[in-house]
Amino acid sequence: MSIWECIELLNEFVDESDPDLDEPQIEHLLQTAEAIRKDYPEEDWLHLTGLIHGDTFPVGCAFDECNVHHKVAKGNKTSLPLAALHKHGAYQYLMNEEDKENLKWLHVFKSHDTPPSSSHYNTLRDSESYSSLTPSPLRQAIDRANRRQDLCDHGDSTSPKPVPFIILFLPSGHRRLRASLLVPANLRTKGVSLPKLNLGGLSLRQDDTATSFTQPPRPTTASEDEHLVSKIHAILDAVADRAEMHAIIGAQRNDWNHLFTNSINAISLTASLMAGISSIPVGEAAPHMLAFKLSSVILFTAATGMMLITSKIQPSQLAEEQRNATRLWEQLGRSIETTLALRAPTQRDVDEAMEKVLALDKAYPLPLLPGMLEKFPEIVEPTRWWPKIQPKQSPQAGGNGWSHELEGEMRGILRVLKAKDEQQYTTLGKLLLNMNKTLAISGPLLAGLAAISSGLIGSPALGPMPAFLGVIGGVLATAVHTLEHGGQVGMVFELFRNCAGYYRRLQEEIASNLGETDVQKRENGELFEMKVALQLGRSLSDLKGLASYASPLCEDEDIKEFAGKLF
Repeated sequence: MSIWECIELLNEFVDESDPDLDEPQIEHLLQTAEAIRKDYPEEDWLHLTGLIHGDTFPVGCAFDECNVHHKVAKGNKTSLPLAALHKHGAYQYLMNEEDKENLKWLHVFKSHDTPPSSSHYNTLRDSESYSSLTPSPLRQAIDRANRRQDLCDHGDSTSPKPVPFIILFLPSGHRRLRASLLVPANLRTKGVSLPKLNLGGLSLRQDDTATSFTQPPRPTTASEDEHLVSKIHAILDAVADRAEMHAIIGAQRNDWNHLFTNSINAISLTASLMAGISSIPVGEAAPHMLAFKLSSVILFTAATGMMLITSKIQPSQLAEEQRNATRLWEQLGRSIETTLALRAPTQRDVDEAMEKVLALDKAYPLPLLPGMLEKFPEIVEPTRWWPKIQPKQSPQAGGNGWSHELEGEMRGILRVLKAKDEQQYTTLGKLLLNMNKTLAISGPLLAGLAAISSGLIGSPALGPMPAFLGVIGGVLATAVHTLEHGGQVGMVFELFRNCAGYYRRLQEEIASNLGETDVQKRENGELFEMKVALQLGRSLSDLKGLASYASPLCEDEDIKEFAGKLF
């Protein structure tokens, strides 16, 4: 809705605490706005404040007079609600100099915020300022206000009827506001639909107060809750910091990979060229040929050393580790934020968050040396970045969403994940690991052979063979190094390990829930089924087709499909 549509609709709103009930709200708003504009013609934000001030918006204070000033005029530089300072005298110890300076505008506003007179807008409409200074939408609003029926006249059948709207509560000792919304029979909402509110948990008493939504008593005190919130925020800060550090280091190590790859290739090809030039016979007196020969030896030796370093640390694999770590840290941060948004954290939330932080630190260390993960492990295992999984208890009547069909479905998925998905990526990881080992050994070996051969160029006993081996060895070393690091074989190996870990973690989540014999202590079955479907990239109907693999009559060889469709 536009501002004008809001004002028109809320013109039907009656605040029972107001003394001027026999005049529409819109008249009071327009009078205040025009009075402020007359006295303060240059302060346009204050004109707006008078038009949409709190009498029209008593619920939520989205356009509270002080907040308009802060958000519209000052860009939200100050955070204190000045209306609270004026009406209740609260929070004054939090005021800064700008807050104190802004108080004068609140007093200016209050001096113009007076009850409307019945003839004010008829006079305003006939005045010169009405046509010259007042915007066209404002003139139309004034005309409509003058034609509107008295909202408080309930004498005839066509008058609007009051309906309950909302109760606004203030802390003990402050004024209680009672409000109702009057909806005329001929009101057009212009396509605006209002959601149905579930007020089942709100009970009103005859003394115009209300009880809060029915909730079970909390086992912790307010101070303990605040302590837990402080802890969870400290963890959240650490998680955000880790995510940023891994992102920075990942970008750095990716740059390393490109720099090393291009530099080593350029050095190797230059050395090969020099080795070829130094082998060209130009007569007995050719001292410059010795310079080419020595240069090729030095360059090949440098390339060999650099290849050994890059083969050991695998920069592309390091970059993939940091990319995946960044994603997982950000995922953990979103999970903690979701917990804070849904409910107050518990001690179990704090403990689980800490365990996840420590598990991620162990899985993806920040230091390069020492502590770097083994790049050529003897046994290929799925990457593990999570602590022991416990089912997320969400007690609910009616079986907690679990059924025999759902259990069978999950057992089938569990078996397919283990027999097919995890096994597939583990096998591919072994294949890439062996390929990477071969390339990591071949590159430095060829470069070293080329360095030795270049040193023997010109030996009469060996003839042209050293030059041939120097040139060919350098070219082959360049090709092998490009395939290993330009093709980022180490990165692909790490990717396969992470995929295997992704499916291993999902298996543990399913097994954790199925292993809990008390169904009421499991995570809600319907929610868990949806989460599994999303993690596998399948629809809920697709998951049900995997239930047949839970049968003991089905052999592993009979399983022809994979559970996951995501990768």
